[in-house]
Amino acid sequence: MVLAGYQPDVYAYNVLVNGLSNFGKTNVAIGLLKGMVQRGCEPNAVAYNTIMDALCKDKLVVEALHLFSQMRSKGISPDVITYNSLIHGLCKLGQRNQVLALLNEMVGYNISPNVYTFSVLIDSLCKEGMVSEAQNTFKIMIQRGVEPDVVTYTSLIGGLCISDLWKEAMALLKEMVGKNISPNVFTFNILIDTLCKNGKVSYAQRIIKIMIQRGVEPDVVIYNSVMDGYCLHNQIDKARKVFELMVTNEIFDVFSYNFLINGYCKCKRIDEAKELFDEMPQKVLVPDTVTCNIITFATLLYGLCKEGDLDEVLTLFKAMEKS
Repeated sequence: MVLAGYQPDVYAYNVLVNGLSNFGKTNVAIGLLKGMVQRGCEPNAVAYNTIMDALCKDKLVVEALHLFSQMRSKGISPDVITYNSLIHGLCKLGQRNQVLALLNEMVGYNISPNVYTFSVLIDSLCKEGMVSEAQNTFKIMIQRGVEPDVVTYTSLIGGLCISDLWKEAMALLKEMVGKNISPNVFTFNILIDTLCKNGKVSYAQRIIKIMIQRGVEPDVVIYNSVMDGYCLHNQIDKARKVFELMVTNEIFDVFSYNFLINGYCKCKRIDEAKELFDEMPQKVLVPDTVTCNIITFATLLYGLCKEGDLDEVLTLFKAMEKS
């Protein structure tokens, strides 16, 4: 373009910077910023934001902060996108003090945090186990007139579930649906899994009904959670019914078998566990993967050892060596 006598403008440079950043060529993109200045074309916030975002996604936050300082020294005003990229990057590194400093600076410059800013903060706090702080941030968000979206709710529901606050998580789901914000499969997955692990499988079944009513199809993860929930609480026959439904609908995987085999072993119903194990090759789930070797074989071996069935242990061990 330059060789042909055309001088690229800031928009052309922005497109090039974006392309380079998306392909992980941030060093080249930074070099291009210098080239822009030499050619009399000053970079704008868009160019800086693009590179800083790419750097933060690669956890190169120190480099992004250096670029941020350079941006301001040139008199280019950062915007909400600038701060969001840096806050996201710092959150991933667990740099909460720096995040709070940036937030205060942002508000001081009359740049209002948006739904993305709050969602990133809430997600980070939840992952650090600081659920009460995440709940407070959620309240501040609403007080500031920023409406939470499906990502915000899913992050907070996830945090509550990790802390075994399933009642609060269910209340939040109800609030979310009441605001006509559609939960996605991730929202349902984490809540259903938590309910099942806490022995609240009947509640999980209700959530699945709501899920189907809202047009979100349960996936293998959800069915496995329900089945595992029954197995954990020695309701093996109910787990078997869920498994049979999964097989009928062709929604099953190696973990489905692992959960049920483990359930049968826990209930000392070893013959049924062996039947399931033998059935796996017919379902094109040949027990020769790492997952199967570690989990399926080990589960069945443990069950057989507890029963004192040493002949079967040796047979299975030989089969394991061959696979």
